[in-house]
Amino acid sequence: MKSLINIFLIVLVIGSTSVLTAQSKNSSVEKEIISLTYKIWKAENEHDMATRNKFIADDYTEFNGSFATRIDGKTKNFNLSDASLSGGKSLADEMLNPKVQVYGDAAILTYNFAGVVKDNDGKVHAVKAKSTRVYM
Repeated sequence: MKSLINIFLIVLVIGSTSVLTAQSKNSSVEKEIISLTYKIWKAENEHDMATRNKFIADDYTEFNGSFATRIDGKTKNFNLSDASLSGGKSLADEMLNPKVQVYGDAAILTYNFAGVVKDNDGKVHAVKAKSTRVYM
């Protein structure tokens, strides 16, 4: 009976170590994905299109509260987003409640976006959105 308990404890320790290693890897991926998203936002706010384009796939799609349908393709998305922000300035961009789920080479980031924008007339208003991003 004592050896059975020892075997159980060894299996428990090995299982716990595997879980902690997986959690550590996921934590690293989570930080990388969230950091990348902030880097994309920074590039957009600084009108650094080369950096922004480097991280966005050509087949990028988006559901956007300003339009009634899904917008397909990086070029179309960027044309619309660049036009809607022309002259305006982002004062704050925050990711609330981020969650990263990792599946092999794919990571899914879901979060609530909270931002503050100053428009061309100097008016400041809040921007909010629910977002899901898929990274490969």
